[in-house]
Amino acid sequence: MAAKRESGSGGGSILQFAPFQSSVDEGFWHRLSSLKLNKLGIDESPIPITGFYAPCSHLQVSNHLSLLTESLPSDSDEQSSTAEISRGSRNKCTVPGTLYNSNTLESFYTIDKQSLLKQEAKKIWEDIHSGKAVEDSTVLSRFLVISFADLKKWSFHYWFAFPALVLDPPATVVDLKPASLWFSSQEAESVSAACSDWRNSSLTADVPYFLLTIAPNSRATIRHLKDREACEGDGQKLLFGFYDPCHLQNHPGWPLRNFLALILTRWKLKSVLFLCYRENRGFTDLGLSLVGEALITVPQAG
Repeated sequence: MAAKRESGSGGGSILQFAPFQSSVDEGFWHRLSSLKLNKLGIDESPIPITGFYAPCSHLQVSNHLSLLTESLPSDSDEQSSTAEISRGSRNKCTVPGTLYNSNTLESFYTIDKQSLLKQEAKKIWEDIHSGKAVEDSTVLSRFLVISFADLKKWSFHYWFAFPALVLDPPATVVDLKPASLWFSSQEAESVSAACSDWRNSSLTADVPYFLLTIAPNSRATIRHLKDREACEGDGQKLLFGFYDPCHLQNHPGWPLRNFLALILTRWKLKSVLFLCYRENRGFTDLGLSLVGEALITVPQAG
């Protein structure tokens, strides 16, 4: 459940984000068990894994970030950890993660979770500064999992975490409403068509962050983040869009949090229009999707 909204500066409220929900398929534990028995042994080295999620697809249920069989490398060839993951699947947008599997229940409980969280957050920060996050926006939702697999009892303990970059002072929201109320009827028609094209193309279906521009003639265009400069001028409206797994009408989902940090760091914007892109049964739903305006304050020195 999202935290309570608090009073903020500029007449807005502190922008709160609905936490990412997670789930683990039984197939994930089967493959981890096989890996541990046949390849890893007592090795506790971190393992690159892949999570999957999609935009919200139901009016009353948020989507989860899921771990599936293919989230782990095969025990036959650990180097081909991503070989069997098919890109371009609209319902399986990939997110990079790290698994720390402990050999004992004691080490699972005593591992320094905060230190690992800081390490993963540092990776996101470095990806933003290097430009990697613009080229591959999936890294903005990077996550980690700590686990202990008791193979004798077929019992699994695990802990999910999603690192967050902190905006200080926090962003405030001055407007948040259903997208259907924000766009004109002509704009809404064009936005829906553009979103459908983006989601139905194998080249972009699993690209979770994007730019949405609306020309004065109400024509909507969706572009990659790397095409930011092409969105300048000509009276265009610019919205920063993302696949939102959350269904709540009063809060954007978790992926927006690190997206705002990217926008502030890379493009120095202090006012950001954002689109929480959501669907209903596989189709663009502008009544469920949200458009909001966030104000970001640059930290003051000293």
